[in-house]
Amino acid sequence: MEQDNIEQEPFDGLEAEQEPDSSSLPETISDPFDPAQIKVSRKVVPISSIVKRIDHDEIDLSPDFQRRARIWDSVRKSRLIESILLRIPLPVFYVAADYDENWKVVDGLQRITTIYDFIRHESKDSFPLRGLEYLTPYEGATFNELPRSIARRIDETELNVNVIESGTPEPVMFNIFRRLNTGGISLNSQEIRNALHPGPVRQFLIELADEPNFQEATGNGVRDERMGARELVLRYCAFHINGFESYAASDLDGFLNDSMRQINSMTEKERESVRADFREAMYRASLLFGSNAFRKSVRGQIRRSPINRALFEAVSVNLSELSPLELTALCMDNNILTEKMYQLMEDELFIRSISLSTGSRQMVLLRFREINRLFRSIVGDR
Repeated sequence: MEQDNIEQEPFDGLEAEQEPDSSSLPETISDPFDPAQIKVSRKVVPISSIVKRIDHDEIDLSPDFQRRARIWDSVRKSRLIESILLRIPLPVFYVAADYDENWKVVDGLQRITTIYDFIRHESKDSFPLRGLEYLTPYEGATFNELPRSIARRIDETELNVNVIESGTPEPVMFNIFRRLNTGGISLNSQEIRNALHPGPVRQFLIELADEPNFQEATGNGVRDERMGARELVLRYCAFHINGFESYAASDLDGFLNDSMRQINSMTEKERESVRADFREAMYRASLLFGSNAFRKSVRGQIRRSPINRALFEAVSVNLSELSPLELTALCMDNNILTEKMYQLMEDELFIRSISLSTGSRQMVLLRFREINRLFRSIVGDR
């Protein structure tokens, strides 16, 4: 009996992208960057200095790439303070410095907020010590209730802080952020991009990801807890604004980073134009493909495949370029369009272009051109 083609939908609703195995071992390290470009200084900073920095807004406790701060329960927070009192060394902290030497916490957000909230007992997030394992005489005590000799031990504890300097090249900073863990969860590419590019682009991507047309075209199937929907929207914007032919370096992360910067520099009117084009592209996708938009749909398939990022780029951007007359032609010949899409999904090279090494220039050009060729084969010279 023939088996149904069924794929398990992942957490964010997006199909995983794969890279090919490499059997060659280079003699020098140049990719993803030259290690000599890393500018990280190591500092030993007393807790009292950290608290003063926070008081003067010199440490950002809520950078956009972080998960929510202050999520530990009272026992876990109290055990951290107990570790400090027992002089147990804490893991290293990572911060990113700007040109004014202000810091964003890259790794260690929960620990820093816990220490600050305990010391600043007047804070709404202050807490008494609960569930101590060894120092039970201090159970229930707040910072100002501790004996001065004990409280001083906290103030004078020195933390090891790795500072990613402001002059670090952006691609290097991107890779450092990617490899660090925050709250035990590795940062993904879009979370890092979001951190590196403050400005209007952040809210712009959120709003586009919330567009009803986008939600309908993707079947509400792309979750944004880890910015998966925002990355999908950014991919459309990047190729729509610049054109797929401009993609030259086989560096998708760099291309998307540049596009974040580009959107930030746009006028509000220019961003609104992109928004209108995006809405229309999503409407067209729903109109033409229904629940199978942006998914690898093959004959005999019962359950939908996840949204495919590369297919999303190629289809949505090509849809944006159709004239109203050409769109009408595709609607009128929708059965032909569906059949041709099935045939394309049986093409081994095209499937490779949306599944493997999707960031290479060769694969980007191939998938965009094939979708364009498919549309043109139906609309002709209209």
